[in-house]
Amino acid sequence: MVCCRTLDPDDAGYATPAAMVLALALSLVATAMVARSVMTLRLAKADLERSKIELVLDGGHLAAAATVVRGGSGGPYRWALPTDSGFAEALVESEADKLRLSAGASLSDEVLESFGVVDVAALKARLNQVSDAPYVEVSSLDTAPLWRECAPSLMSSLGTRDSYAPPRPTEPAAAPSDPEALPNPPDWRVGETWRVRVTTGAGWRDDRIVRFTGDARHPAAVVKRRLSRSDGGQGRCDDILANAG
Repeated sequence: MVCCRTLDPDDAGYATPAAMVLALALSLVATAMVARSVMTLRLAKADLERSKIELVLDGGHLAAAATVVRGGSGGPYRWALPTDSGFAEALVESEADKLRLSAGASLSDEVLESFGVVDVAALKARLNQVSDAPYVEVSSLDTAPLWRECAPSLMSSLGTRDSYAPPRPTEPAAAPSDPEALPNPPDWRVGETWRVRVTTGAGWRDDRIVRFTGDARHPAAVVKRRLSRSDGGQGRCDDILANAG
């Protein structure tokens, strides 16, 4: 009587088919878990980097708003703003000092074509259509890169001008070192709506429409915000805007 089964010499040293299948399944599960962990790590690093960028941009916006409040003049301003990640470009413009959208629709075809617009008639129709809207993002009215970059400095749905005077952005004046020289009461620009844009050296851009509140802790409330990546600063728009008048 056979009490036990002996191993066939032909199978000695080899895994059975069932064991091979089990080992393959375990290796696939382990590979999937490692791949998922790597992806989670990459996403976490990307979130951390984005948080750092937003922190720098938030700090830049707070400094820019404080500079406008201290400046006292009407702008527009453009200057190099020191941040934790190096210098950033700050651009600050009063929305009220820009063209109305209906006035923008009356600009010549040549002026609008200088912004890279191909279908000028369609753009003018869109400008007239939204001219009475409470707020419209001007950059979204055409897909031309120069239009998206430069047109928000030309016109605004919050603009009050019927004719265009080319802007000449300057650096804001330094605040007086003597507190007695500061305006009393301070000019907090309460209720005024401005565009404040901060662009880091790496091209990250935080473009906001803000309304000044008069609160020293939170001088500006965000009305509209757009975070994007740019390959250049406002300098490319200077000639276009100068010739639009």
